[in-house]
Amino acid sequence: MAAIHEVKLLWNDPHDSPDAGKKVYDSMFPIVEAAYHARGGGPRLPARADLVKGGRADVRFSIDANGELYLYSKSDGIIRAVVEAIGF
Repeated sequence: MAAIHEVKLLWNDPHDSPDAGKKVYDSMFPIVEAAYHARGGGPRLPARADLVKGGRADVRFSIDANGELYLYSKSDGIIRAVVEAIGF
């Protein structure tokens, strides 16, 4: 079985005003939710799971033929390219 690793996400919301800069997140949910609302989505993210405190974004990691890393969110149907990976 593959090892499970905790992931922290450093993200700068391009739509926040005033600009709060980069923030560290423990999950993809706030990122997926912010992007969904910025695109004009309704008050609730599609397929939102209320059983999980803070919400849940069903996210998958993928690597393309060139070794580039992507995140696919089933909650909002968006594929996100990981442009920088750093250690904490």
